[in-house]
Amino acid sequence: MSLKNEITEQMKNAMRSKDAETLGTLRLILSELKNFEIDNGEQDDAGVVKIISKMVKQWKDAINDYKNGGREDLVAEAQLKLDVLEKFLPEQMGEDELRKIVEEVVASLPDAKPGPVTGMVMKKVAGKADGGMVSKLVRELLS
Repeated sequence: MSLKNEITEQMKNAMRSKDAETLGTLRLILSELKNFEIDNGEQDDAGVVKIISKMVKQWKDAINDYKNGGREDLVAEAQLKLDVLEKFLPEQMGEDELRKIVEEVVASLPDAKPGPVTGMVMKKVAGKADGGMVSKLVRELLS
């Protein structure tokens, strides 16, 4: 079953169980996906993962902003959305595993610069690692 179909099935289950929080988040995912597909065409599972990863980053940033603004009520609501979104992402890599990949890429490039190295690592991990963590490890190894 494709990821898009799985999200649709989860949405139907949320409707049946009257889980309003989950239902709202799943509808948000499908809405973002539909808007993206209007501009860029039908997406496969990898494309759907990219869209969900972008949404996860947006909600993490929102949670950070809500915490800084002292809005704990919004933090809890955003965390629920984030939990639903993360269910559809592939298993995230650990720091040690990610560090090995970064070291391999740095070793393969004679003149390693942070931008190109980060780009190559992100292509290799494809949704399995947070961009912030990759960037941090690249800067750490190149300094």
